[in-house]
Amino acid sequence: MNKPWGLARGLLLVPLVGASDSLANALGLWLAWALISLAHGLAMGLVRSRLTASQRLLASIVLAATLTACAGLAAQAWVLELYRSLSLYIGWIALSCVVLEHEADVIEFRLPGHLRLAGLFGLWMIGLGALRELIGNGIPLARLAPGGFILLGLLLAAYQAWTAAKSHSSVEETPRP
Repeated sequence: MNKPWGLARGLLLVPLVGASDSLANALGLWLAWALISLAHGLAMGLVRSRLTASQRLLASIVLAATLTACAGLAAQAWVLELYRSLSLYIGWIALSCVVLEHEADVIEFRLPGHLRLAGLFGLWMIGLGALRELIGNGIPLARLAPGGFILLGLLLAAYQAWTAAKSHSSVEETPRP
């Protein structure tokens, strides 16, 4: 994973496939991820310049764990049914916050890049959640994790085929004598 945010995107794959079995779960986890990661980024921005690298790692871990624990407790108090289905994936939010903090490419363009990642993650979560809920009424496999992987693979293959066809159509071939 040599691209910027490669590890962070890889970590987002687990909740994307696991928690998107319904639109409500996908929307709930995406909102929790966006709020927690934004709060983590803002809080770390206040103390980042005052800490050494090892102190920054420890502060990032403690802050991410605290924010996700508080979000989990709030979800237990107000939306217990949603928490029951998403409790496993809330810990992944803390892990992705720590990874986002410590990737060198992210620190230079923190807010615009983070907003773009949050938007793309939300788009994928809501889209995949809606499709899995829609297809899952007729095909029960779509609501399970293997169905999520299959559907995500089909969507990515369709996207690649569409972008490849689009790039080939814009290139003109010159006739050879």
